[in-house]
Amino acid sequence: MATGVGAAKAARGSSIIYRKWVRGTGGLISGDLVEVIDRNGSEIACGLWEENTPVAVRIIHWGKCLERSPEEALERALEAAYKARVRSKWAVEFDSYRLINSDGDRLSGLIADVYKDVAVVQSSSPAIDRHISYISQAIRKFTGVTHVYEKSVQRSRLDIGLEPRRRWLMGRRKEVVIEEGQARFIVDVERGQKTGFFLDQRVNRLELARVAGPGDSVLDVFSYTGGFGIHALLSGASKAVFIEEDAHAVKLLRKNLRLNGIQENKALILNTSIWKAIQAGEPRESFDIVTVDPPAFIQKPGQEAKKRGFRAYKSSYLFALERAAGNSIVYLSSCSYFLSREEFITLVTEVASALEKEYRILGDVRGASPDHVYRGEEYLSYLKGAFIHIDPSVT
Repeated sequence: MATGVGAAKAARGSSIIYRKWVRGTGGLISGDLVEVIDRNGSEIACGLWEENTPVAVRIIHWGKCLERSPEEALERALEAAYKARVRSKWAVEFDSYRLINSDGDRLSGLIADVYKDVAVVQSSSPAIDRHISYISQAIRKFTGVTHVYEKSVQRSRLDIGLEPRRRWLMGRRKEVVIEEGQARFIVDVERGQKTGFFLDQRVNRLELARVAGPGDSVLDVFSYTGGFGIHALLSGASKAVFIEEDAHAVKLLRKNLRLNGIQENKALILNTSIWKAIQAGEPRESFDIVTVDPPAFIQKPGQEAKKRGFRAYKSSYLFALERAAGNSIVYLSSCSYFLSREEFITLVTEVASALEKEYRILGDVRGASPDHVYRGEEYLSYLKGAFIHIDPSVT
């Protein structure tokens, strides 16, 4: 039974019921299907029970449990998530997409990305852990994938005391080539960052491909495997400089350049950190397109963490804007949940104003691609990005 607070949260659409809001339970284990009822006995929601974490119930759907088992309820939720991607054409027009986005799909604690015939799943819940093998079979049923890799190593899992897990649940295809607009990219699902690729930035990479043109020079900072820079080169850019510290990502970046038929003299790769690049003052030239896609510099709440993160963002954004030529396009982003939308815009405007450059933010703050669905959960709208035009008078 949910207390008044828990019932109210569920009624407002929350996907989780915390243990402090629950009364009258016993004999349950993580992953059991349970009904959430209020003090009046009204059935509020159906969800999965969870042990030994602050969360008691992960809600799957409103109202009475119509399913006979947790597997049946999970399959229903997975099918609904897949149909949403088909209806919005993300599972039709692209061969890779986010299939499950945690609370946004009423599958709190689960992330699943599809890369052609490979799916990568992440669990941050003991309830999801119990059913992960069944979930992989259901994903195969709806999407047709033949390989499923579990990569449950994210911070949210470790924070609640769950051991990291890396294992193949089905098949064993370590690398897959995906298509995105004109570009193709190798995804290493075992050793790559996140689930292997940054699908959340897709709409922003495609927007950059749209604005890039013949003769443009490009600086791609925190380039990972080359997403932004390769798109620009395929749109006619004459040269791209990539800055990436991760040696394995650089190895894949070189492969991606060859895969896309890009001549070696059009790409310069600096396998270094941006902080070393800042100290060295390299590269020294100006660019027509600059992108900065850093990691989450603010990874926990608190003023001290925010101060450190602000300094890191300001330094990387300043590095980018200092190298922006007149009439250039700059894309700046942050994937930190602990940096609000308003704080992000403040950072961008403060850095641009400090350089005394006339600029225009093109449209509103950009977020993740639409396959990263959400229902108002703030933590799922973590990605913030801004395309900026630098005035042609800048020299």
